[in-house]
Amino acid sequence: MCRIHRILLLAVVAGALHGQITQLDLHFQSRDIDFSTANATKPFKSGATLPSVCSIGEMFFLLNAPAGANLYGCTSLNGWTLEQASLPAVTGNAGKIMTTDGTSLLFSALGGDLSGSPAAVAVTQIQGRPVSSAAPSAGQALAWNATTLRWEPQTIAGSGGGSGASMASQLGDFAVARTSATVLTIGANCSVTTPCIVRFGSLVYSFASGGSVSISAGTGLAYVYVSSAGALTVGHNLTANCTAGCIAQSGVTSFPTDAIPLFAWSATSGAWDAAGGVDQRALLSSKSIVASTGLTSGESSGTTVVTVDSTIVSLRTSVPATSNATCTAGTWALDSSFYYVCVSLNSWRRAALSTW
Repeated sequence: MCRIHRILLLAVVAGALHGQITQLDLHFQSRDIDFSTANATKPFKSGATLPSVCSIGEMFFLLNAPAGANLYGCTSLNGWTLEQASLPAVTGNAGKIMTTDGTSLLFSALGGDLSGSPAAVAVTQIQGRPVSSAAPSAGQALAWNATTLRWEPQTIAGSGGGSGASMASQLGDFAVARTSATVLTIGANCSVTTPCIVRFGSLVYSFASGGSVSISAGTGLAYVYVSSAGALTVGHNLTANCTAGCIAQSGVTSFPTDAIPLFAWSATSGAWDAAGGVDQRALLSSKSIVASTGLTSGESSGTTVVTVDSTIVSLRTSVPATSNATCTAGTWALDSSFYYVCVSLNSWRRAALSTW
């Protein structure tokens, strides 16, 4: 009888359990859960389209996204954010940088005009044209050499920071550069093979080397020019001296009228101003002077002197005191009574003047 009661009780309990759903709260009703032996675990909702509605903290697995870019988190109300990105493997990619082709991330070596690792990048060419490895000197710039077909350091006009003539053919001559706070270098590119040329009329001066000028005190301007005598000169109202290749001339406050200006450079308290150079050069040119009949021309210290040709044109001189006064044939003189003519060396003749 007791056995029958037990069977009936089990049947009643089974019926009650079959008629209700029991919910388990894993946070409170479990400990040390291990799903490693489970047939499958899917902690996130999934689908081919991100839900239009979400609350902050939800996660979603987008089935049709590229592998490694499937997981999204709801970071704001109804707003999803990709939570991970697929990174390429770093093995075998030493010295490369990470970039993207618009779809995926990838490692790529430096190319184009650059070479080397990101920690030691070198510019080996510019627009596909090679760059010389030669080290530049003070005042030089990178310029194209049409003979060697590469970019090379060269001394060019305007290297001192001044405005004016620059880069044109021949205007690299006599460039002035500030090589230190106290030293200006003049015409560093003048050499035996590429001399700097200056012309005064028919006189040509060739400079196989430049010069340098040092300052020790003073505030004002220095005027760098080539004098009519062919001297590379630095005129100034400072305490300065030429250490090589030029002449320092004190008391100069402007370019001389018979000189070829090169540069003007300012100084403050015994130091050349860093951007104080003003390029005064112009295209070096010449004007030919041809003496016509009765004239002759010549050069004197760079100045063209035009004189009368005494073999053709008689020159007037002072009235001779005696008939054997000093004279050259052809010269003449005049007073209110006589007209005098030198007929030969130191021999005068005269004719009386009268009215009619």
